Amino acid sequence: MLQQSVKLTENWKLLFDFDHRYDSAAEALGAGEWQEAQVPGCWDVLTDNKLSDGAVWYKLSFEAPAGWQGQRTAFDFEGVNYFCELWLNGQRIGEHEGGWSGFRIEPGKAINVGGTNELVLRVYKQGDKYPLRQCLAGFLPDVGVIFGGIWKPVQLGVVPEGELADVFVQTLPGTEAVTVSYRLEGDSSEGAWTIHAVLHAPDGSISTEVTLPVSVAAGNIGAVEIPAGANIKLWSPESPDLYKLALTLERNGQAVDHYEHRFGMKHWSIAGEQLLLNGQRIHLRGILHWGWYGDLVAPIPDREAIRTELLRLKDGGFNMVKHCLYVPVRDYFELADELGFVIWQELPMWLPEVNEEFKARAFSQYEAIIKEIRSYTSIGVWTLGCELNHEADAEFLKDLYEQAKRLTGGAIIRDNSGSGECYGGLLKEYADFYDYHFYTDVHFYPDLLSRFASPWREKKPWVFGEFCDYDEFRPLTQVIEQKGERPWWLKSDPTVNPVARDARWQYHRQDEKLALLPLPFTEEELTANARESAYVYRKSVLEQVRAFPHINGYTLTSIQDSGLASSAVFDDFGEWKQPPERFRQINGATMITVTWDARRNWINGGDRLTTWDPNNYAPGEAVRPHLAVSHYGADSIRAATLRWKWTIDGQAANEGAREVEALQVGDFKEVAVAEWTFPETRTPLQVLLQVELESEGRMVATNSWPIWVLPKSARSENEFAAIAVDDANGMFHSWASQHPGIRAWSESGEINNDHVQVLLTTRWTEKMERFVAAGGKALYIERGYGPLAVKRAPFWRESLQLFHQHAIMNDFPHQHHTSMLLFGLATDLVLDRLELGEHKPIMDRLDARIFELDRYMIEERIGKGVRIATTLRLEGGLGSQPDGLERNPAAVYLLDSILNYLLPMNE
Repeated sequence: MLQQSVKLTENWKLLFDFDHRYDSAAEALGAGEWQEAQVPGCWDVLTDNKLSDGAVWYKLSFEAPAGWQGQRTAFDFEGVNYFCELWLNGQRIGEHEGGWSGFRIEPGKAINVGGTNELVLRVYKQGDKYPLRQCLAGFLPDVGVIFGGIWKPVQLGVVPEGELADVFVQTLPGTEAVTVSYRLEGDSSEGAWTIHAVLHAPDGSISTEVTLPVSVAAGNIGAVEIPAGANIKLWSPESPDLYKLALTLERNGQAVDHYEHRFGMKHWSIAGEQLLLNGQRIHLRGILHWGWYGDLVAPIPDREAIRTELLRLKDGGFNMVKHCLYVPVRDYFELADELGFVIWQELPMWLPEVNEEFKARAFSQYEAIIKEIRSYTSIGVWTLGCELNHEADAEFLKDLYEQAKRLTGGAIIRDNSGSGECYGGLLKEYADFYDYHFYTDVHFYPDLLSRFASPWREKKPWVFGEFCDYDEFRPLTQVIEQKGERPWWLKSDPTVNPVARDARWQYHRQDEKLALLPLPFTEEELTANARESAYVYRKSVLEQVRAFPHINGYTLTSIQDSGLASSAVFDDFGEWKQPPERFRQINGATMITVTWDARRNWINGGDRLTTWDPNNYAPGEAVRPHLAVSHYGADSIRAATLRWKWTIDGQAANEGAREVEALQVGDFKEVAVAEWTFPETRTPLQVLLQVELESEGRMVATNSWPIWVLPKSARSENEFAAIAVDDANGMFHSWASQHPGIRAWSESGEINNDHVQVLLTTRWTEKMERFVAAGGKALYIERGYGPLAVKRAPFWRESLQLFHQHAIMNDFPHQHHTSMLLFGLATDLVLDRLELGEHKPIMDRLDARIFELDRYMIEERIGKGVRIATTLRLEGGLGSQPDGLERNPAAVYLLDSILNYLLPMNE
């Protein structure tokens, strides 16, 4: 490291030269538009033009101490994005390309030792001159904007006669020593070179103090092994014990260089499908971090901001942060080491345009990045790119993987986060673990998890690199009020907010578009709806994932709302959207979950899997939740008690308990079946299953599940006789067969439909149109091939479900958010609102990304009659939804609510 160094962080100025008026440093210095600049920092906070890639000129006047006369000096830049040229006192002294790692520039005779100096840089960020996809810009250009400038600290100092460079501190399994590799900068052939090492234990005591000879091989590469002493304390998220290593490079007994590093004794390994830390199974509960800090633009939070961020995550049960396609500042690694967070470091290759020039950049810049951060204890997992397609060829990824393996000493690495099989890339992978990015509705997860976890696949751990997002509703009025103005990432000018160029995300137009919509809901109501719906969704998904013990963890998308997404666990101010203790119930080291009985039916001469709805039941029906515990953490649980309670309106209706003999770290174990028979009820009844796990007087985990008991309407023979079913696709067949009085609709002219007052149909004909126009009533299920225009869209993601004041919805116990009541009804079709005629909305879909409003259910007047049209899936049938109307309790209840509205005796 530099000796006698001084930090160059004050008195910087910059000059915007987006029009490229100045060809030389001398010309730029003559300009009059220089302004104060913050270093470290980025120029984007000083201009509304976030699209221009430069040039931006920086200048600094400084004094070089007279005592440096006759010595080598150097500038150490920790990070400048992306390309820079440097002049000192009018002489060009160097250039550098690559924004994620540091570099050194020696000025030679250009420096004025003992006098005043003027340093000038011309900087470009990725853009026109250095195209984004041909450089390692990562994902920040998609999240908001790529930043430019001197974004990390700068130092000036004296280059020592000998220097420990590329230091790599490793701890290996089965040893009580620390291995330190290094490259010696200096002439090792002259003099007696030694390394004096002092190793401090976590309690501050000296574990080892030893002087070792320097021995270097080709390229001046050397290594020393330092005994760690007895009673080694291992690092883990639960016990982040850190040692301190101090190395002094000496020549002829005189200190010439010094290196210090805090680290933990740990070792990562893989055993079949299990990921191990220090030989013990670990479950990674991670959050996706794109390096988004809107007010800063560049990912340069200060140390206290990082500490606050990590402690908030820990409160919610997280033990990992995935730095996705960017490299954080060193404070982040140091605090992750200290606070006990695993870091998944993903290097910044995203949708690259791969050619030979790009490959050369990747090999060179990846080597520099890895060497700079590889000694941090917290880094447990590496990925070399994200969702790479066919552009990244096999030889390139193989070489990158092997380079990373060599530089990290065999760390756990995969080439492509998300996998080639999912993103059109290589099917042959260079990967130590499986990593998928599933974004889908709740009912599609079981099939995805089962198929991708097929037992014939090669045994590797599985960790989701990102998944399980849920776009929420941003309380924009509150955001603007608290920030004092509209933040740049929510403005519509694409020069200010480059994300505004992409029509797939229109957060910048939220208030504008909502003002045009006929919405009877307040901002507070929409926000509350979204937050509760997001929790329900994530709870269901995480409980499903924890039931697969060979899935070693996940990364939730994402940490903080941005101009690209509102799907984060933190809002625009970095605050929890959910109470963290509530989130920890579904994201803790120990988690209680439920599994359910499997069912089959003999259908058309063979056994078939029968899917059903475990969230909704009929009165008097038996319920059998299998209570299971997924346990991770520092220690096994020797003895515990699992207690459960069924409550109605806060009062216990049934309860039980089971002793748990032992839970080993990594266990997923069924403990009990909380069997009960639901009471009779004439109105919808919500019961709550509450479960807790207690061990040695400590509450280890809690969880709860609301379940609906939904009665069937008691109808008279006359009511059933007034109903006709057009069963063209069989949707109503089994349900209608339970009520013999229901008639079959006839399209034949020879048979009339006298006395039919309500029609249930999955198609729409001219005869049906005439029937309704004459005063009849109908429920029409639109499946995309009828008269009503539809759109295809996810149900659980990217949207809010809205429930209007209408007799049908008022009878349906939706509680103003998307809950598991809707599990069997969720659809991927909506009625295109703008293509509909006059109607009354009953249930809507508000797109949470582009703020378009469409309909799930409407009431139409056709002549003298009424048609209720819906795209909701009364028959279920998608993924793990119940198979058929008769197995779909919420659908049966909704159908009853619709019939209650349509039947004439209920008018």
